[in-house]
Amino acid sequence: MRLFGPRTLGLALGGGSARGLAHIGVLKVLDAEGLAPDILTGTSMGAVVGALYAAGMTPAEIETIALGLDMKGLLGLADVAIRKGAMLSGDRIEAFLAERLPATFEELSRPFGCVATDLTRGTVAEFTSGDLVTAVRASMSVPLVFVPVRTNDALYVDGFVTEPVPVSLAQRLGAEVVAAVEVAGSGTVTLGSADEKEQGLIKTLHGALAGEESWKRGTSSLEIAVATLETFERRITEASIADADLVISPEVHGVSGFEFMAAERIIAAGEVAARGAVEQVRRKTRRR
Repeated sequence: MRLFGPRTLGLALGGGSARGLAHIGVLKVLDAEGLAPDILTGTSMGAVVGALYAAGMTPAEIETIALGLDMKGLLGLADVAIRKGAMLSGDRIEAFLAERLPATFEELSRPFGCVATDLTRGTVAEFTSGDLVTAVRASMSVPLVFVPVRTNDALYVDGFVTEPVPVSLAQRLGAEVVAAVEVAGSGTVTLGSADEKEQGLIKTLHGALAGEESWKRGTSSLEIAVATLETFERRITEASIADADLVISPEVHGVSGFEFMAAERIIAAGEVAARGAVEQVRRKTRRR
């Protein structure tokens, strides 16, 4: 730990599916304030945003990608998996990433690492070198949504299962100050009338994807399953961020992980949260 001068800033970006778009807003503010992170780590959507930034994209460029996805474009990334234990194969997402990221970690413009969960060992898996696209794809492999990533000796699913916000990885990569950005879901549902009929899967997904502020999570089978996962994730997140020097927590916890069409609103929430943390970041990193 250096005694004088600026300290190395690490930004640990948490998982949260669509809620993770708030990371773009956080990066926009930190960049504008001269507080660009030296090191980035990410889980799931945090891995996607972090990798794009570490590859040299500006927050504005990443925002353009997020805002440019209309419903048709979003559905175009969804490739239905047949008899593979998940809804989507993830091949189109992987191609999407390959078009925008370098092939390896070593080609990035700044240190970056991401995490997944190795189901063959029941442990967190950290990626900091080698195949970048496969690592990010593994990090965002939400169980039952995306087909897991398989290698010769491991089967990887989303990092939120073991390390929702990779603070410790940022520290091991050399960060002297780590700002954790957590975007875990609320883990709650909204009760309707007792005799209310359950919506079908397609209708439930469409309501969430539309990103309308009036949309509320109900009690369909899918929504209950997602709320259960979020409750689990929030508990792990508390432990995951315990060693962070500061925590940035955008007000997106009530947003569905499927609400990608609400990108503008989610990014704005990230900006608001980051502005509230600017002075604390300056003080801890000794950047004035």
